[in-house]
Amino acid sequence: MEKSIFQIPFKVLKRYRFYKRSQFRTKSQIEYFQDEQLKKLICHAGRNVPYYRKLFKKTGFNIEGFRGRVDMDKIPTLDKEVVRTQQKELLADNAGKFGITWDSTSGSTGTPLHFVLDDNVQANKIAALLRSYKWAGYKLGKKTFSLQSYYFQDHDYKYNRFYNILRFDSNKLKKSSAIKAIKEINRFKPEFFMGFPFDILMLRRFAEEEGIEIHSPRSIVTYGETLSKKKREFLEKAYNCKVFDFFSLHECAAMISECEHGNLHLIEDFAFHEVLEEGKLVGTSFYNYAMPLIRYEIGDNIVLDNVSKKCECGRNFRIVKEIVGKQCDYIETSDGRLLGSVMSHSIDNAKGVICSQCIQNSTDRIDINLVIDDSFNESSRIALEKGLKKRLGNNIELNFKFVSQLEKKASGKTPFIISRIGNEYL
Repeated sequence: MEKSIFQIPFKVLKRYRFYKRSQFRTKSQIEYFQDEQLKKLICHAGRNVPYYRKLFKKTGFNIEGFRGRVDMDKIPTLDKEVVRTQQKELLADNAGKFGITWDSTSGSTGTPLHFVLDDNVQANKIAALLRSYKWAGYKLGKKTFSLQSYYFQDHDYKYNRFYNILRFDSNKLKKSSAIKAIKEINRFKPEFFMGFPFDILMLRRFAEEEGIEIHSPRSIVTYGETLSKKKREFLEKAYNCKVFDFFSLHECAAMISECEHGNLHLIEDFAFHEVLEEGKLVGTSFYNYAMPLIRYEIGDNIVLDNVSKKCECGRNFRIVKEIVGKQCDYIETSDGRLLGSVMSHSIDNAKGVICSQCIQNSTDRIDINLVIDDSFNESSRIALEKGLKKRLGNNIELNFKFVSQLEKKASGKTPFIISRIGNEYL
């Protein structure tokens, strides 16, 4: 977040002003805005993006007659496998005029993806994110404690004076480093915590084990993993404050935020969200013209609340009753570190990996289940091993297993991490 704000501050500021105004639009104003944004995006994609030129020609889809939301179901959905294998076809012929930044993710599915984000969608994401955080009481400059995958080389945590943020590297999460960070938190007294629910909970557990107090913020924003009801209850009790859940993804195709009144809202001025059979979430960002992902299958399911229900916050964004995301266990390293959702990007650069899974059998051994295609080679294996050891360290054995399908839990779900040493998801 910080790097992007520094790179494109004026666009972010301009878009933030837009989001401050647009959040209180009427339902009809929101729908009109969405129709106009979708018409511009679909016309652009049909003229400038090879993948959509071919798709629209094949299906007989007429971009000139496209009316917006009502015609979206005439366009086939886009799955991760197409994004993984047809990057160049999805890149607009004139992508350079919008700005090109390559990004990658593997997310909770363990599927490595590489894609382009243009300057406009990045500015919009940051602006919409800052508005969402403001619902939780945050604003730039407020004393903040952040847990993320920072990859600090020589430190477990650092203070960023410009943003007034104490930043802890989630890759270093173990009792000794956490206790040092807790002492710094108690000195700094941040008003706002943000990070993975698992990591924030572990800080509290370590503090209790050592018999020390940990400062409670005014509010906590969680992201990066599914916030179960049990985890929310634990966090709110442990820190005696309200927890705000935030959902987004690197691909910028969807966003869900919790408001002051405890309702989760689809952020409908950032993306167009559809809920298909069995609650499948499909998203279309209005702003990524360099590589449009239209009707993109997010990989998570949601349950919408009563369509007639109006939130007390006064916003007319649809209300989400539940985010049914994928949940996974966590890994324990031989040096005592506990790694949960922070592991999800360890395989981002593994070419030829369709999907993957980490199975921990002991603190010094992890089996890596891989479903691969013909493009996987020795360079892929080296990149995969490097990405994993960047987080796990060199004192753990990695056993790569090529499988036709990943293991499922008794619930029928297929998590990225399965622990056989008792480190199960809360």
